[in-house]
Amino acid sequence: MNRGVVVTGGAHGIGKQICSAFINAGDRVCFIDTDEKRSLDIVNQTPGLFYFNGDVADPADLKNFIEFALDKLKRIDILVNNACRGNKGILSGLTYEEFDNTLSIGLKAPYELSRLCKDELKKNRGRIINIASSRAFQSEPDTEAYASAKGGIVALTHALAISLGPEVLVNCIAPGWINVTEQEKFSREDVAAIPAGKVGTPKDISKMVAFLCDQDFITGETITVDGGMNKRMIYHGDWNWHFKPNSHN
Repeated sequence: MNRGVVVTGGAHGIGKQICSAFINAGDRVCFIDTDEKRSLDIVNQTPGLFYFNGDVADPADLKNFIEFALDKLKRIDILVNNACRGNKGILSGLTYEEFDNTLSIGLKAPYELSRLCKDELKKNRGRIINIASSRAFQSEPDTEAYASAKGGIVALTHALAISLGPEVLVNCIAPGWINVTEQEKFSREDVAAIPAGKVGTPKDISKMVAFLCDQDFITGETITVDGGMNKRMIYHGDWNWHFKPNSHN
């Protein structure tokens, strides 16, 4: 397709698969990541893929990244805001600075990259795809920073969709349990907990990214891709599940 695609966090897991899917579709891709060794190994094996070593929490790195991407790609048609970093929360004493760093990676960077790419995306009738998480809607204890970043990007998505439309369509994907490791088998109990009958893979997310980039009548939406896991209502004693209260509850 020869589109110019910008991706954050492209060296691992979902981000790596998204880059690969665009390359296989005939696009040119530039990604940013802090893992230089892994990134260079990937780039050296993949024509049409370019790497910028930088930290998305640093606004100067973001500006330099987009300048680098434009130099390499010549155009930007698609921005995929994928990078985020898990962190602890209020129970483990997460500091203000640590909380802010997670927001800088997972929420402030997507806004700044959208701002920096705005003119290119408008000119090319582009797409912005934000990667959130089912943790934007559900939580475990001690996950405040990550949940806040992911909840924020859901709201950022519909705000950007209204501001940048109709030239730019902006959507969000909220993955559930995605296997980003080399693990091939999961327990019977793990698989049974997911109505779709399997743990998700990065390809499940890249397929949705491709769909959202190819359609022209969806914007401002967040689509949950979690095998139906968030739709299962469970009470104590149901499905052999027994709640065990602890000091966090």
